[in-house]
Amino acid sequence: MASRNEPVDWQALADSIGADPNTGGERTARRAIAFLLGDEAIRGAVDWYVEGLPASEHARSVLRLLQPDAARSRCLEIYRTDPDPERRHLAVELLRVVATADDLPLVGEFLADADPAVQTWGIGILDQLLFRGQVDADDAEPFLRAAEHHPNPQVREKHTFLVEFLGSPGRRD
Repeated sequence: MASRNEPVDWQALADSIGADPNTGGERTARRAIAFLLGDEAIRGAVDWYVEGLPASEHARSVLRLLQPDAARSRCLEIYRTDPDPERRHLAVELLRVVATADDLPLVGEFLADADPAVQTWGIGILDQLLFRGQVDADDAEPFLRAAEHHPNPQVREKHTFLVEFLGSPGRRD
């Protein structure tokens, strides 16, 4: 990787992330920036946010913009292995804003979790994926059905909101 004083070899960068060097787009740009930052820095940014360190919202904003794989996997690692419930909650909350359509199946896992906060943040992932247009109503249907009669009232409330959102005229498809 180039230092801050060295030029970036864009061909090598495209090769490193498996991108066609003659095309671009937001997704490719996000992958390139995440590659330049490196997985360790991205995982560290997740930890920084979960720890609530100074400027944690800055770290969250960068992670939200990039939606890097390393951040998504670190959030899941914390959720699945950390014994501290607050850290688990914050990891799922952060995953809510860095999730991509690939993460949709995780909504079911979060809804099935025994922790009501995890359930609530989990349905929030579906909310964000729908709002950003990363998944559609058909993709969301099984999770909406699970949320409709969920024992957690906050999950049911979010279900009602999402059904209204999906039925509203002028929403993004």
